[in-house]
Amino acid sequence: MNQKLKEVFRGKVVNKAHTINTGVDEFPRYVLEYLIDNYCSEETFHEDMEKVVRRLKETFVYGAEAEKIRHYIRENRSHSVIASLEARLVETEDKYWGTISAINESFVNIPENIVRQYPMLLSGGMWGTIDLTYDENEIHNKKIRPFKITAFTPFQVSVINLDEYIERRREFSTDEWLDVLVNSCGLDPHGMTRRQKLLYLCRCIPLVETNVNMVELAPRETGKTYLYRNISYYAHVLSGGKATPAQLFINLNSGKIGEVGVRDAVVFDEIANTDFTDPRSFVSIMQGYMQDAKFSRGKKEILAFASLVFVGNLDVQGGLPHEKYYHLFEPLPDFLQVIAFLDRIHGYLPGWEIPKLTPGSYSKDYGFITDYFCEIMHELRRVDLLGALRPRFEVVDHAKRTNGVSGRDQRAVMKTASGLLKLLHPDGRVSDGELCDILTVACELRQRVRDQLHLIAPGEYDRISLGALLHPSGTHVVAELPDSKRVQRVVLPAAPTVGEVIGLAVDEDHGCILHFEMQATKGSGRIVPLGSIQRVMRESIEAAAQYIRAKHEDLGISAEWRNGFDVAVLATFMGVPKEGPSAGVTLVAGIVSALTKTPVRNDLAMTGEITIMGKVLPVGGIQQKIRAAYDAGVKEVLLPADNMKEAEALPSYVLEAITLTPVTTIAEVLAASFELKD
Repeated sequence: MNQKLKEVFRGKVVNKAHTINTGVDEFPRYVLEYLIDNYCSEETFHEDMEKVVRRLKETFVYGAEAEKIRHYIRENRSHSVIASLEARLVETEDKYWGTISAINESFVNIPENIVRQYPMLLSGGMWGTIDLTYDENEIHNKKIRPFKITAFTPFQVSVINLDEYIERRREFSTDEWLDVLVNSCGLDPHGMTRRQKLLYLCRCIPLVETNVNMVELAPRETGKTYLYRNISYYAHVLSGGKATPAQLFINLNSGKIGEVGVRDAVVFDEIANTDFTDPRSFVSIMQGYMQDAKFSRGKKEILAFASLVFVGNLDVQGGLPHEKYYHLFEPLPDFLQVIAFLDRIHGYLPGWEIPKLTPGSYSKDYGFITDYFCEIMHELRRVDLLGALRPRFEVVDHAKRTNGVSGRDQRAVMKTASGLLKLLHPDGRVSDGELCDILTVACELRQRVRDQLHLIAPGEYDRISLGALLHPSGTHVVAELPDSKRVQRVVLPAAPTVGEVIGLAVDEDHGCILHFEMQATKGSGRIVPLGSIQRVMRESIEAAAQYIRAKHEDLGISAEWRNGFDVAVLATFMGVPKEGPSAGVTLVAGIVSALTKTPVRNDLAMTGEITIMGKVLPVGGIQQKIRAAYDAGVKEVLLPADNMKEAEALPSYVLEAITLTPVTTIAEVLAASFELKD
């Protein structure tokens, strides 16, 4: 495979194993790869590499030596340096000027023939060996501009032929090409499943497709930004710190366009730790840009094409997102958990399925030289391959057996499918099976977004099942999400159990299940709260204990329990804080169960604030709580009688599945809790 790749893409591939731990990390990766490919042979690699490194260190200009090198050039009248060279046209002078940042010089005379030969100098610059002379007689606009370039030898692929790349792609099968791309991204594909390769390649979608909005949340050390930092100089990674509208969009004082206006992709790394100076303004501008590819600051409206990637950390359990997350956007900052913003996300990449990076994770075979691959991806952004394939499929909602999918869902699937198509099949030639593979991944990425929107706002977002229907074969594509089967929050007890009781609460703006375990043991009458129980809930425990002390005879509890027993109250998921008064009825039922050894029904959940006189008071968020009970499979919910009217406004499918039992006293709660039904 290596030999085949070298023959087909001669001069554009490199042995990636040789590019690791070179000892010259101060140089961009693509510079090293170019030098290795051009000046190092496989047989004498180490000797050749030693010469390359020595040459680099001898002629590279370190920042602190800039003035020293300027002096050396003046005194010796000529010198060669290894540095980055940029060129620009100053139209008022009808002249090209070079910029060499390494020597702090932005007015370097550069011959027009060099600019014509290497047009990439005008779009970001190029690294290479720069031969310089010094001539104080070079005067322009009454200013001495003595530095002059006489020759330039680039350390990058200087000419990109996209048609040639597309034509030569046909020499490889889809699976071979998939491995080539993963190797080119710097990882070893042999230790990955085909699904893992495809998911990893999805990180490249924002680099080949304009205006894609993606989220990736994953455990640490999965290389979430490794690709963006090492593969494309057209991507900008914002790692924590401050992010301002001026930096990202446009500076109203200077008129300078920000990163979103000049980059192919802007990556927000460690999004939870990024400090946005004005979060509300940021989200407002971002929502407009994510929808229309435009942003306005002041009187200016700018059209831009940068894709946006939001990256963050997420805890896992058993290879899936931790069940403590009710929805998978929870790790994002609160100000980003806005429905209008989240609905504009085209794809949610399951980073938890991508293996963590280890010393053995990196590529050991040939792949594209980084700057060649970077420029190819940049050029692919201008290509539309999906348009010709649109008659062959339609996006549908398999849950309703209809093609009535929203415009945002349609656009999201099209965007990610287009990106994968450009990466895997840049000639646009795909079989039905290959098209199914692409559409399956594209539908999955958007389906994950829709699933979370349903959890956050079930009244606004119905459950859907995104897929595609191929024509004329009639083949159905259905997105299956492994993480959709994860257990959320808590599993109902398998049978009626002593001291085990289910409560209901509201976390942020959605309902959730609370799982309590109570245990009575010989002791000194202490109530021991466990599991990050907060102040108000602790007061509910004390209120429950006081009620039991006053009513112990009616409850069949010995008076000596106050001095002879300790009661432990555990709220499971100990790392998650629990707060609020609505668990009062749950707490008193659990403590009574533990003291009387009476099992609590396992098909029952309850909510309500209590008083020491035994009353049950209304609570907030009753609809969200009952929806959570419905999702968990609860058969009956005990709720304050004063909340019944609000509860009865729920959809009929919820009310038909759950029995709602209004209660006004703790006695009614206990009677229903311990009544074992067939």
